[in-house]
Amino acid sequence: MIGSVLFVLAVLLRFLFYLKLQDTPFFLSHFSDSRLYVELASAIVSGGGIDRAYFMSPLYPYFLAGVGQLFGPPETAMRIIQMLFGGGAAVLTYRVGLKQLGETAGVVAGVAVAFYAPLIYYDGLLLIESLLTLLCIAFLLSMLSAIEKRSRGLWILSGLLLGIAAVTRANILLFIPVFLLFWMFSTDLKKHVPVANLVLFIITIGVVILPTTMHNAAKEGVFLPVTSSFGYNLYAGNNADADGFYSMPEPVDLYTDTKGRAWVERQEGREMNAAQVSDWWRDRALGWMGENPWHATTHMLRKTVLFFYPGEVDQLGLSMSFFTGQYGPITGIPQAAFPVLLILSFVGAGFAVANRKGGWVLPLFFLSYLMATALFFVNARFRLPIMPIMMIYSAYASVELVRMIRLKRLAAPASIALLISMAAAALLLLVQPKVEQDFSQEYLKLGQTAFDTGDFPAAEAAFRTSLDERHTCDGWTNLGNALAAQQRMDEAANMYRTALKEDSTFALAWFNFGNLWMQTGKPQYAFGYWKKAIEHDPLLAGAHRNLGLLLIRAGRLSEARSALNTYLELEPDATKRAEIQADLQRLKNAQPGP
Repeated sequence: MIGSVLFVLAVLLRFLFYLKLQDTPFFLSHFSDSRLYVELASAIVSGGGIDRAYFMSPLYPYFLAGVGQLFGPPETAMRIIQMLFGGGAAVLTYRVGLKQLGETAGVVAGVAVAFYAPLIYYDGLLLIESLLTLLCIAFLLSMLSAIEKRSRGLWILSGLLLGIAAVTRANILLFIPVFLLFWMFSTDLKKHVPVANLVLFIITIGVVILPTTMHNAAKEGVFLPVTSSFGYNLYAGNNADADGFYSMPEPVDLYTDTKGRAWVERQEGREMNAAQVSDWWRDRALGWMGENPWHATTHMLRKTVLFFYPGEVDQLGLSMSFFTGQYGPITGIPQAAFPVLLILSFVGAGFAVANRKGGWVLPLFFLSYLMATALFFVNARFRLPIMPIMMIYSAYASVELVRMIRLKRLAAPASIALLISMAAAALLLLVQPKVEQDFSQEYLKLGQTAFDTGDFPAAEAAFRTSLDERHTCDGWTNLGNALAAQQRMDEAANMYRTALKEDSTFALAWFNFGNLWMQTGKPQYAFGYWKKAIEHDPLLAGAHRNLGLLLIRAGRLSEARSALNTYLELEPDATKRAEIQADLQRLKNAQPGP
């Protein structure tokens, strides 16, 4: 009965957010990781699949593709499914809390998961956090039951769930060596976990990730158990310019070169497979860490502290702070309550140790997840999958504090645990570094959405606000596009010049400036600017297309055919490819050849 109430409550709160999200431009418009997942899912549905080793963990885009095939566009269906994931996470949190720390703690923790606004928010976005949160708490419940009942079937289920979680986010696998290390030195755990069950658990995980390993071997002849993103992400979080969040100091264009592969190949002057590219980035990161051991150590500590940052910093998606500022608060426990939850969770963990309750599975999973995140870089949504653990300990702290107030006494072990845990949590909050956050990327996306719908004045306003937040080449270039669309050509040209003054290698500025020259009747300038765009970004499909079409007009048909064929290799959109294929067919008729 309690589980059913929690499930309905959690789903209802997520449905209320869904109704709010539905009325915003971000319901159908995606960017950053959401955009990549939707594009991968679209490629899978169209039959193109993923023809190279996996860079992003593959389960979510395949799941998204399956939902799209069954129910049509995934923007609605996937969000409804993720509402159910959120309901399931609340119920399973209750079950784990009940098993470890008592029914009252379980109920309070389940309610907290149902009501926590960041969990509600990210259940509404097309990102892996919703699925991963459900998988993590389901795994913990299964493993606790497996240890308690010594059931081989439950150990297989645990391996299955952790394996699926790893195909959702690969660094979750760090739990295995952490758990094995603890098992080796824990006599009590060895009694409850026979070697045979442990081996069965690990074999099951291996079987689950085997298809991704085989895919990577088949596509590129490399051994990569899940993804090739290790090296890139390691460098993005560990370099001379890193601040604890995502920081890629090299000029990698995330729109056309999300893996950083093309940039590395240009540096090396040769084609490289996914493993070689990952190793290249990894060696850069390890090289910096080896040359700067003190800086690398303090930086790792900084990332560990930032994992508990009380505010909401999301560089890699649509920030919840931006969304609520634009469209109103989300019904539930606000993000601002995180410091209170942090203190209570530390207190609850301290009480659990003092009262010898709860075991070590939850703390070990929490620790391994924290380590696996801090190794790379942190982000507000990255901690969501372990929020149910924090909610369980927060609930237990609340229950114990109420009990102590009623009894009007505090046992010595509990008082020591209370003081130490409160001091640790308070220190963690006090030493938080100052974080400068802006919403330049969110305003850029608002502007791009307005531009795509033909509302150019609104796009201009959003791009100007983005530049007020932070000067970026993207901002200047997009503002130039909005001005050009309003026939304000001189102003647009000045925006492109400003972008190129800031970064002369910014290919999109060269490309759009070339488009402007073409619109103003100066194709000779357009030609040179498009060539510059390709020089700085050979993967910029639109520049190859425009160059090819201009070469047709100039009668340079062989060159035109080469440029358009390159465009076809780069353009994922089947409709756009069909248009150019028709042009190529006309070229073939006009100039037969190979």
